[in-house]
Amino acid sequence: MPSPAVQWISVADYVRAERSPISRLAHQWELHSAILLSPAEERNMVREPAQAVPDAIAERIGPLRLLLVPYIACTKDGDFVSFAKPEGEAHTSVWMEAEGVTRVVLACRELDAHDTGFELLACVAELLRPHITAGEISQFQRLLEEELRQGITGEIDEEAARAKQALVSRGGRRRGQGFEAYRDVSVVETLAEYMHGLWHDVQIRVGPQHLPLPQLRLRLELLSQLFPPNEGYSVFDEAIAAKEEPDAEDEGSDK
Repeated sequence: MPSPAVQWISVADYVRAERSPISRLAHQWELHSAILLSPAEERNMVREPAQAVPDAIAERIGPLRLLLVPYIACTKDGDFVSFAKPEGEAHTSVWMEAEGVTRVVLACRELDAHDTGFELLACVAELLRPHITAGEISQFQRLLEEELRQGITGEIDEEAARAKQALVSRGGRRRGQGFEAYRDVSVVETLAEYMHGLWHDVQIRVGPQHLPLPQLRLRLELLSQLFPPNEGYSVFDEAIAAKEEPDAEDEGSDK
């Protein structure tokens, strides 16, 4: 860890520095923190989210080292690990590969512990995307095509919703770069939410801007077939799965 006098260090230099891991997580992922964490913070930020990641996903993305830092400053000269709150723009996470290991840097002072945990899952989803096969992405794409045919405007999260709205405004073509860009955002955000639901109980947001429950269920069921939950984890609680009302709350089972 840099001395207190060192307030900034480039992300590239930070991830390449030699550091012994504080501990190991699920999947043999390594953890190093530049800040002191309470047991509860460590559990919510990294340990429990990592345990919820299906083994099939972890195997695809390979070795990870998680580096927890106070802040990540974004400047015209690049990204920097900052030990004091930066005045300008900041990131919540960045990653890069070095020596065959992907280093994921998480800013722990920008978010609360739970949101840092979700940010980790979002990073895992992004890292998985290049490793999804053409056949797997085609299965997900068919679900999106059917949603568009049905006129469903809602989406899983904000970025996918913006991409879908942009696609619909251009006529909703289900081929071409516009659709592929939307598809990729949608699959990444759905993967993140899938792992989020495996991690802990999740209340599904309802309303026209959100994905209706039947379509959400189809997506999560597909991902559970492609990337099965680890033993002891499940996508839907049996009682919740029995509900058919579109405005019902959906929860993942407690682990």
